[in-house]
Amino acid sequence: MRLSLFIAYRYLFSKKKINAINIINAIAMLGFGVGAFAMIVILSAFNGFETLVEGLINSYDPDIKISAKHKKVFERDEALNEKILAFDEVLGLSEVLEEKVVIKFNDRQEIARIKGVDRNYNSSGFDSLMVLGTFDLGDTSDFAAVFGAGLAGKLGIFPGSHSPVTVFVPKRDVEYSSLNPSASLSMSYTRASGLFIVHEEIDNEVFIADKGFAESLLDYKGYSSAIELKLKKSADRDDVKEELVAKLGPSWRIETREEQNELIYKIFRSEKWFTYAVLSLVLLICAFNIFGSLIMLVLDKRRDISILKSMGAAKSTIRRVFIWQGSYIALIGGGVGLGLGILAVWLQDKFGLIELQNSIVDAYPVDMFWGDVLITFLTVLVLGYLISLYPAKRAANTAIEQLN
Repeated sequence: MRLSLFIAYRYLFSKKKINAINIINAIAMLGFGVGAFAMIVILSAFNGFETLVEGLINSYDPDIKISAKHKKVFERDEALNEKILAFDEVLGLSEVLEEKVVIKFNDRQEIARIKGVDRNYNSSGFDSLMVLGTFDLGDTSDFAAVFGAGLAGKLGIFPGSHSPVTVFVPKRDVEYSSLNPSASLSMSYTRASGLFIVHEEIDNEVFIADKGFAESLLDYKGYSSAIELKLKKSADRDDVKEELVAKLGPSWRIETREEQNELIYKIFRSEKWFTYAVLSLVLLICAFNIFGSLIMLVLDKRRDISILKSMGAAKSTIRRVFIWQGSYIALIGGGVGLGLGILAVWLQDKFGLIELQNSIVDAYPVDMFWGDVLITFLTVLVLGYLISLYPAKRAANTAIEQLN
């Protein structure tokens, strides 16, 4: 093993002359370095955006959401609330009422989703979501609402505007009359106190108002569409869900935060691994430079191989020389690229060198996972090894007659 390592090292770092093989080796190292650098930086950027969005979701969505199966709304039940609050892991609950509505501001109107929340709603996390104004839902004499930034942008809504926002929805159990359309609509007015950002689907559709305002508008006095739970930080959401399912029975739909945003988490995971696959393909293309340089090295070192064989070197020894040669190229190039990638991610995380304009954060978010570092290193190592197998086999089968 030591002999194979030494010979491979000498072939790679010989100072006698610079030829085409040395240049190809240098190009292969550079390719692996750039590929490893790109992989760790891009995967860290994906992690950063995922962590950012997850943080926004954590501030908006509850730890656990309870809704009725096969029913859009259900009547408030104090006994049910007490049963839920009896769990040690539950810090509090809030009843919400959601429904599709139409909102109009000046001469623009859009279909939106109102989320009416009660006074127990956990609004402390909204500080990190607000981009303009404040989280203020007003009172019974002056209702206010906070709007998703995308929805507000489509309507031209700006916090502090004196123009009211009109919200209307078809009345329940009232037939539409073309002669008097307004008679079949329930209509209310509110004002915008702030704008928030979570993710595109919510930003473009949702506005949050007082539950009393929503109940009056929708004619659902004393009804809710869901109960949102806040848990202790130490609580395991999946364990609490299992206990709630057993306690409340099959008539309730109980979802953890991850289940409420299942599609978003799936998209993040699939995009990250698709990117990893593309970057691995780039590394594979770079690996063919190693293949070419090793084939040329085998042809160039036929006399050396014959001498080693005549001195009693086994085929396995010759094979390991060229496997180590390819592995050296991959590890040195990939290792340098990996180190520079880690440094670049650290600098971005520490100093925010690349900035974002008009965003909720000042700089591109990055988050380096050591699992990504490990998988990048293993990818470089495995590709360097695999691409060396055929040239190493060909070298091992070189006939001793080449000495003549």
